[in-house]
Amino acid sequence: MTFPIKFRPLMLFPLLLTTACTSMQTGPQYSPSVPSAKVATVYFYRTPYSPGAVVGVDIKDNGIDLGALPDGTYFVYHAPPGQHTFTVTTDTTATQNVKLQGGATYYVKAGVVSSQHLFRPSLNIVFDLQGQAAIQSLKRLNYQE
Repeated sequence: MTFPIKFRPLMLFPLLLTTACTSMQTGPQYSPSVPSAKVATVYFYRTPYSPGAVVGVDIKDNGIDLGALPDGTYFVYHAPPGQHTFTVTTDTTATQNVKLQGGATYYVKAGVVSSQHLFRPSLNIVFDLQGQAAIQSLKRLNYQE
C-alpha cells in the first residue's frame, strides 16, 4: 500500500510521539534510604545462585521476626540505635551481634552452606561499597516500610 508523499510525515508523527513518551524500565532500581539520626538503616541481602539457594532463611532482630530472605533478594530494616542480635535460621541458627549507631547504614549478607545434610546459615556485615554493589541487581522486598 502506498500513500501520497504528503501523508507519510503525518503517519510517522504518532510513531515518533509514542517512542519519545515511553520510559524505559531496566529492572529493580536501588535507591539508598535517607539516613536519620534516630535510626540505623540495615540492608539484609542474599545473592542469587548462592549455595543452598533453594533453602529459605528467616531473619530476626532480638527475637522479633523481620521476614524471610529468599535467594536473590534484599530488604531494608530501620532499627533503633543500640545493641542488636540478628539471627538467621534454616536447619540451624547463626547470630551476629552488632551495636548500631543512629544515622549509620549497614549491609548484612546472608548465606547458606550445605554441610553434613544440614543447611548452615551465616550472617556477615560487609563494607558499604560491597553491599551497595551487591544489591544493585537484587529484587527488593518491602517488609518494614
